[in-house]
Amino acid sequence: TTMEVSNLEHKQIVQLAHLMRDAKFDAPSGDCLSPVGEYNLRLGIMKELRPELVATFQDAACCHEGHPLIIEAGVCLGGRDAKPGITVYRFANRIPLLFEGGADVATQVSKKRINWSAYKIRQNQDKVGVFVSLVSTKVPFKGTGKEYIGDDIPEVQAAVKRALERCCLQLKAKIVKQRSLADERERRKNLTKYIPDVSRAIHGILT
Repeated sequence: TTMEVSNLEHKQIVQLAHLMRDAKFDAPSGDCLSPVGEYNLRLGIMKELRPELVATFQDAACCHEGHPLIIEAGVCLGGRDAKPGITVYRFANRIPLLFEGGADVATQVSKKRINWSAYKIRQNQDKVGVFVSLVSTKVPFKGTGKEYIGDDIPEVQAAVKRALERCCLQLKAKIVKQRSLADERERRKNLTKYIPDVSRAIHGILT
């Protein structure tokens, strides 16, 4: 049956609200969004900072309050003018966010919810650059200044953490390989240094 909205009673409106809340709607597609893209994000990081290592990742589209959103992240080590510790760079719909960064979800996740040591990264000693870009048809800003994205949205928080951890996994593989090569060079150096003495000692024993 059909009914005019104006004819609905209060009890029926409450029932309808409960039904809509419990209904399982398909998440909106992220095809309408224009993310930066991993290639462009990596290129920008390398051009501006010239880091030693860099990794990027674009998460699948998720949904917040009916609006699609995509999180892109990048993590780099070293770089021009980089300082020890974690430096966070934030973007919303390709626009850099320059103020009130301490309460932003990107800052909170990167400094409190990522176990950097598990990825062979020293949080307070290494020069770590963290880049988080959020694109959405409705960016969930906090405050009237629209300078940061709150840390109280589970979907955004989970997406940021997931993207950063995927970047860290890429870096971990590179770091392990680098350290293995460095250990190999150190062993070769030590062998080369002591081989003459050992050879002379063996020759003396044999003669």
